[in-house]
Amino acid sequence: MRFSAAQDQTARALQQVVRVIQPQNTMAILTGIELNADHGRLSVSATDLSSHILAEIPCDVQEPGFVVLPASTLTDLIQRLPTATFELSTEEASGRTTIRYGRNRAVINGFGRDTLPLFPTLDTDQARIELAPGTLATLSRQQLFASSKDDSRPILKGVYVKLGNGRLVMVSTDGSRLSHSWVAVPDYRGPEKEIVLSPKVLTEGSRLNSSEPVTITLGSGLIQLAVPGVVFTARLMDGQFPDYDRVIPQEFIAQCRTRVSEFRGSVERVNLIAAKERSTPLRLRLDTGIIELSAQAVEIGQAQETLECQTQGQPVDILFNPAYILDALKSFDADEAIMEFSGLQSPARIMEAEGAQYFHILLPLRQLV
Repeated sequence: MRFSAAQDQTARALQQVVRVIQPQNTMAILTGIELNADHGRLSVSATDLSSHILAEIPCDVQEPGFVVLPASTLTDLIQRLPTATFELSTEEASGRTTIRYGRNRAVINGFGRDTLPLFPTLDTDQARIELAPGTLATLSRQQLFASSKDDSRPILKGVYVKLGNGRLVMVSTDGSRLSHSWVAVPDYRGPEKEIVLSPKVLTEGSRLNSSEPVTITLGSGLIQLAVPGVVFTARLMDGQFPDYDRVIPQEFIAQCRTRVSEFRGSVERVNLIAAKERSTPLRLRLDTGIIELSAQAVEIGQAQETLECQTQGQPVDILFNPAYILDALKSFDADEAIMEFSGLQSPARIMEAEGAQYFHILLPLRQLV
């Protein structure tokens, strides 16, 4: 194989695919990036067996072929080349690769004639939608913090997705809190789909979708995200996601509406006390026109703040994990938030005042009577 390519385009393509490589691999070939040059295109790909990413750029191909090279060495070298272009050539049998730039050259030992393990391809039973730039970044911010970090229930580490009826719905939960988002997909006319994504899919998707529309294709056991020049494919998670609808309250006994910045600031300051002892709860007391936040740690001290807010319903005195409320508030873009209470031992809902497409459910902490 021999080709010439632009340094900046190649460096960008390598940086896009190297993220999928896990630092500790039992298979040496999985630490490599595969280069495939043919018909005026250079394909750059990598896999960790659960996902696969491929980027393409134009190049001048003198001899078509392929090679797998150590990812970190290749990426670091190409990023540091001082020339606008370079030439890469390989010895077919050994995989020994020479990179020439100006009057200089570097040699990298490749993996011979070995190739990356074949990754499954999408079948013909597909569902396809397109999302506007930034959509997956927003969904990632709203979902990933609420997914479980515990290995005891692997399915809760993923994000549930339901596609159908003109909506793309996403839900994540760790058993104590739940995030629920949806976006309109009016052009989708296919069958209803329910899947569970690994966090990596949303993380990678938010990068790809940051400034480009992304096309999402669902197949049997696979999801594919595509933007111009880059295709990311991943396996779906196996398992049954819990029936989340039963924990979403339908009726509320009290409600408050407050500015997000003021509410968040108060929680952060009160949490300075609560965070010193991990089991210290945040007490929320709602009364007419005010919400009072307080925390008390036996060996540290106590803090209390009162915010004026719009209230409805009956007085409430309830305990929460302060970190969970902060996580929810940090995910909001709006100026005002609404918090609704369904009972002293029942889930509460917090959401942006002007946005019904995203809400967060919090389970209160048990109070000693």
